[in-house]
Amino acid sequence: MNKKLILLALSSSLLLAACSKADYSQLKIVTPVGAPAVALYGEVENPNFETNADASNIIASMSTGQYDVVVLPTDTGIKSINKGLDYKLAATITFGNLFIASTGNDDNETMDPTDKIVLFQQGAFPDKIFHYVYGDQFDSAIFYASNAQEAAKCLSTGINMASENEKVDYVLMAEPALTTVLGNTSAPTYGKATVYANLQEEYKEKSGGAPIFQASIFVKGTSDKKAVDEFLKKTKQNVQDAISNPEKVSEALSKKEDPAGFFGVGPQVAENVLNNNNGLGIGFKYAYENKASIDTFVALFGIEGTNEEIYYK
Repeated sequence: MNKKLILLALSSSLLLAACSKADYSQLKIVTPVGAPAVALYGEVENPNFETNADASNIIASMSTGQYDVVVLPTDTGIKSINKGLDYKLAATITFGNLFIASTGNDDNETMDPTDKIVLFQQGAFPDKIFHYVYGDQFDSAIFYASNAQEAAKCLSTGINMASENEKVDYVLMAEPALTTVLGNTSAPTYGKATVYANLQEEYKEKSGGAPIFQASIFVKGTSDKKAVDEFLKKTKQNVQDAISNPEKVSEALSKKEDPAGFFGVGPQVAENVLNNNNGLGIGFKYAYENKASIDTFVALFGIEGTNEEIYYK
């Protein structure tokens, strides 16, 4: 075969590859704000990509089949499928962003039952992870903040927001709020507050190496498979790019008029947290390939073993 024929064959192959690439622009996509939204930064200019500050609204939309792709806490999405909703678990895109922070008030710098520990979302994901890691040994020391924002105030001030005369020693925090508080020069605890424990690492050690499968992509059963496959492939690549080059994320988020409102985090903060050892905990793992680890995680929420039929393949 001469050079002209070889070049012609290569050009034809490339053309066929380009033509075979599926178009997923018609898929309707929705995700909660925060780390899951940042993981989908590549869709910033997609008119069919939406975010929502209230995950309960996304759960409600599953019953109507309004979206082809929804992102939800893994356990929540699985429970919805188990109730009969026509969605499949496709991939996980966030793997935990929880940390224990010290306010600097504890003299011996060791968390123990005599300290005051602030958690949030009692009975939900953050609380479950904390108790999986530490058991009930600190229960007498725990105070529950009404929400993550109040917990952040406890770390910022070093006091219990429900009782101004009571100091706080340790606070359960999620990124990017943790980085925001630690970098707030006007906060009373600035320069004293530090990260005490990475709950992702603690969970992994206790689970025998399984990560936290926090937020996952669920796809509607009737959605076009080629389009979904292409979306998942593109998302995987985008996440890998974000971890290796966080500037890509800040550049993308900046394309929105109100990026902090749309994504739940500003461009520079997102970049800073990703630069700090991927503090947002974004990643990409196909769900079916990680069924055993997912089963370990969702058992915390009373789900005893997932059925293979709920997985997207």
